[in-house]
Amino acid sequence: MSPLDQFIVGYGPEVVQDLVVLEDGCIEAVTTREIRVYEKRPDGSLVELFDEAADQALEAFWASVNEFNSNGENDR
Repeated sequence: MSPLDQFIVGYGPEVVQDLVVLEDGCIEAVTTREIRVYEKRPDGSLVELFDEAADQALEAFWASVNEFNSNGENDR
């Protein structure tokens, strides 16, 4: 099973972390999105991953996405 099949990566809503008013009156906002990583189990259930396990799953997931895209499989 490839990481694209094995893991689900979910993004939460944007959260405002900081607001800065610039000299010209413009407002600059710094926002973040929480990333949650789940592993699909053979029985169809999902288990949320944390810490090192989540980091490793994200690396494998994005490496698979990049490989998929570089192979032209996503060309339209």
